[in-house]
Amino acid sequence: MATLAVLTSLWLGVLASVSPCPLAANLAAFSYIQKEGPTPGKVLISGGFYSAGRMFALALAGSLIISGLLAIPEASIFMQRHMNKIVGPVLLIVGAFVLDLLEVQSSKGISDKLASGKLFRGMTGSFLMGVLFAMAMCPVSAALFFGGLIPLAADSGSKVFLPAMFGLGSALPVTILSVIFSFGARTASRSIGTIYAIQKIIQISSGVILVLTGIYFSLTSTFNLI
Repeated sequence: MATLAVLTSLWLGVLASVSPCPLAANLAAFSYIQKEGPTPGKVLISGGFYSAGRMFALALAGSLIISGLLAIPEASIFMQRHMNKIVGPVLLIVGAFVLDLLEVQSSKGISDKLASGKLFRGMTGSFLMGVLFAMAMCPVSAALFFGGLIPLAADSGSKVFLPAMFGLGSALPVTILSVIFSFGARTASRSIGTIYAIQKIIQISSGVILVLTGIYFSLTSTFNLI
């Protein structure tokens, strides 16, 4: 596969991430990754799982579209109109779990993890957050994916790899900034000896940002009140 096609796919993903359109989603993703606290290693792993979630979702979408199971215009319209509607409520729920405002006991297994909030925490939560934001495309992201990436992937005969590279590119800015920020937080915590306090502040601020972002998406996309 041509190196240029891979680099182009990565760059299209980066452009989709840094455009003004997904600013709220990027802020929420940044906050979610940062909830691991001032530990660069954990933040890097969390960012890696977030990137993997985006890569998985977009690789699956690209494979289905190029295989002809979905028509590009219909898929684009569906993802813009309907996926964005669930982002707000999901972020509200995740934010409540991060703030420890919601804790429910249930039976064992997946239902237990879902009810207790464990499914939204740790590396599994980061992966699911990546999937969620990858599928909830704004017009700019959809234009770059369907108008730029899909034709390139179809022409290169790559139904999975290039869409996955697009997903990786779209996750890189948030992941890199998260790691840089965590290094700064780690340095500050060492200088004043308050690692736990800083971790608690990050957890609370992350939860608040997730809730506020959830309210924003709920008002603008779910209920169309703004």
